[in-house]
Amino acid sequence: MALIKCKECGKEHSTDAKACPNCGKRRTSGFTKAVAWFFAFVGVMTIWGMIQGQQTSEESARAETQRRAAMSPEQRAAEDAAKAKEERFSAARGACLIVLKRSLNDPDSAKLEATSRWFVEDRPDGTVLVQPSGRAKNAFGAYINGVWNCVAKPEGGNVRIVSLDQIRP
Repeated sequence: MALIKCKECGKEHSTDAKACPNCGKRRTSGFTKAVAWFFAFVGVMTIWGMIQGQQTSEESARAETQRRAAMSPEQRAAEDAAKAKEERFSAARGACLIVLKRSLNDPDSAKLEATSRWFVEDRPDGTVLVQPSGRAKNAFGAYINGVWNCVAKPEGGNVRIVSLDQIRP
């Protein structure tokens, strides 16, 4: 038991005391200070990371704007059309995935290929053909491989499933 000076009032008190008996100032341990410094460091690094991320986003946006400005109108139109087509295909894949899983006997058992690997094509009538493939349990509990034809009709911001048929059991 040693005597130490209180940082608040300057009077001496025991190291065993949790607070100064004169002014009531609580003592902080080295561990408490280390934890406080750690959280302060984490906070500063988080703020620094957010600032850096914002700068990177702005630089990326500027670079993209410059890249698009350097393109000819035909190139921009072709890029926009390709982007719109991929968004339409992605929406059709998602809608087909939802309807396919709902149609299965045991949706949780489905082990489908990644949607990015499904065959997708535009059809002349404005619909999109999607062919999901994978494995799922049948009514008897056995896994079977399957390929389905899913025909989707994009309408505005929505996708309507026209038909879903299994073509290969």
